Amino acid sequence: MRRFLAGLWLLGLALGQGLVLPFEGPKGYGLAQAFAQGLKAPPPTLLALLLPDLPWRGSYELAGGLYTKAGARLARAATGADWVLLGREEEGGLRLILAREGGSEERLFKTPELAWLWLQGKGLAPRLSPLPTPGLPEERLRALAQGEAPDPLHRSALDLKEGRGSGLLEGLLPERLLLLWQGKLPRAYEAFRLLAEGKREEALALAEAMEEGDVLERTAAHLLFRALEDERWKASARRLAEAFPELSLAWEEVSFAAFQEGKGEEAKEALLKALALRPDYWLYWTNLGWAYYLTGDLPRAIQASERAVALSPNATAYYNLGLFKAIYGDFLGAKAAYDRALRLDQGEDYPEALKDLEEREEPLALFFRAYLAERTGLEAEPLYRAFLEAYPKHPAAFAAQRALATLKAGGLSLEVERLTLVPGGPDARPFRAGEAIFPEVRLEGRPYLRQASLFTALYREGRKVAEEEKPVGFPPLTVALLEVAPPVVPEAPGRYRLEVRYAEARAVLDLEVGAPSLARRLFALGLEVRDLSGRPLLTPKEALGEDGERLLLERAREALMEAAPLATTERLTQPLEKGPVAGRSVQEVLRDPDPEILRAFFQAVLENPERLAETDVVNAFVNWLLEP
Repeated sequence: MRRFLAGLWLLGLALGQGLVLPFEGPKGYGLAQAFAQGLKAPPPTLLALLLPDLPWRGSYELAGGLYTKAGARLARAATGADWVLLGREEEGGLRLILAREGGSEERLFKTPELAWLWLQGKGLAPRLSPLPTPGLPEERLRALAQGEAPDPLHRSALDLKEGRGSGLLEGLLPERLLLLWQGKLPRAYEAFRLLAEGKREEALALAEAMEEGDVLERTAAHLLFRALEDERWKASARRLAEAFPELSLAWEEVSFAAFQEGKGEEAKEALLKALALRPDYWLYWTNLGWAYYLTGDLPRAIQASERAVALSPNATAYYNLGLFKAIYGDFLGAKAAYDRALRLDQGEDYPEALKDLEEREEPLALFFRAYLAERTGLEAEPLYRAFLEAYPKHPAAFAAQRALATLKAGGLSLEVERLTLVPGGPDARPFRAGEAIFPEVRLEGRPYLRQASLFTALYREGRKVAEEEKPVGFPPLTVALLEVAPPVVPEAPGRYRLEVRYAEARAVLDLEVGAPSLARRLFALGLEVRDLSGRPLLTPKEALGEDGERLLLERAREALMEAAPLATTERLTQPLEKGPVAGRSVQEVLRDPDPEILRAFFQAVLENPERLAETDVVNAFVNWLLEP
């Protein structure tokens, strides 16, 4: 039966290389196969394996999804098919999307048979023919689509993906699709490959060449202009939307261009067109709220923002909602929105929210500037005082006075929990000369942690010998934080004083720094010294301990001596002509390793950790002796 079906697909070639992609829905593969059989198209299960992602990050999803008019048109351009048919089972019936040269069409039919009649009217399906019955059950089709138990045709598809040639697919699928999987990339894919390789000028040249291409090339060109921060992206967005109005991404990009140019009305119109294509996309509703705000339509700005957070709670929409309600004088509504925004914000959105408030003159705009500043760790006290001086009888004055009292009673503390050689490692005191000291600290702020930098300073005999700074970032509403302060390095043995500061909070510790240790330096590099069987020579506690270097040398010597009887090849038994043990053979050295030679070896490892990174100490040592 499979052999007969394969022959049927091949016979259909004379009618053009159209593609039916798997339909969405519980019976999607069977329905798609039925339509493909009637249209003399290749099996949809082949396309489940071979439909390529689009060249940009996000693929079809960035353009609104595959099962859309834009997605079908992009799939047609990516594959080089004469036409592409997509389907989706819905409560109201079967929705078909047909992409052909010139555009896409979308229809909803109560039954698959009515959809089949529509395709007959389009000249794709044979007149007066019935919709075929699927040749294979749904379960078998789904298995083929996932590459399970493939027949010869689907084996060819899997081989093609692995670079083993097109096999039975030659002539069955569009040439562009076959060539793409064989590494001969179309211009849109090649341009993004160049960009990934850092070849910006070459990528830009290809973008310029694709500006008059098909929907795939022109979308790729626009995204490249954006990625390369080329000012032509604004004009490109508008041309893209005009040429391909079914592409929601194009209207989204037009709105971004309009926002940047301060054209709120154009941004609003572009987002309304984008929402007509993706009515439940939260990002479009979020941005539409801002567009309405720019045009002065606060009621619709609030409605759009509320729709955005209902679809997908996000900090930006809640910040916008807080701003709009603050402008209206709705204290409780603004506070509720800002509180939700602060909980959702990961530390990326509040600066813009503060900037938006700075541009307003309403009383609550000043109050909520202080409110956000307090909860994000910024200076809030002067803002609260400015609000009380300007609006002493405002209903929010009591909240401002209470906030000032809370800030006055608050404080900041810093506690050093441990000092490590590597962040996240065990406490490594006492330290040795040349080692980086990483203080791991706990910061606490009341009512919230303030924003500042962590400083680590090292003093010797009252003189500062090292200081490092590290900015600290954290989300709003942070009260406590575990953080690694920047490391400092004592260059020589002796007594030191270590100071860690965060704003006015600080901690001071006295340190006794000893002579350098090979074992500790190897530990700091993340190198584990193992014998031939793969067993570590030292535990972390031993490596960091007072006797770490002595134990390292002793156990390494034992491991080498145990391996000496295995060194029987001619290269290992002949005297070496040069190197640290010239005149002796590797076998002789292994039988009685000199501690100084071992020290020299580990010193060489410290200079080039790759010597030991992927091998045991025996082979690493032998390779070092044999180096030219």
